[in-house]
Amino acid sequence: MKPFSAIANPRSIRQKLGLNQQDFWSQIGVTQSGGSRYESGRAMPKPVRELLRIVHVEGVELAKVSGIDLKVAGHLKKSDSGLYTRLKDAARKAR
Repeated sequence: MKPFSAIANPRSIRQKLGLNQQDFWSQIGVTQSGGSRYESGRAMPKPVRELLRIVHVEGVELAKVSGIDLKVAGHLKKSDSGLYTRLKDAARKAR
């Protein structure tokens, strides 16, 4: 996970991704005007920071994730942590 300081500058993240405010913020359910306020320094609530991290830093497409996906990953992590780690490493390399 990226440290909080990386999330503290959403404008920088948005610009690195080459997105306008509408496209960037709408992916996490925030209006363009709300996103503009966060980019101008207004404090982001923790849920918004986490969604920003998950979608724009980690690259997770929320529309493609289901609850069962998370349960399977959690089960694999508990039952075969070695395999989970290898798969996670392989997925990072494939990015």
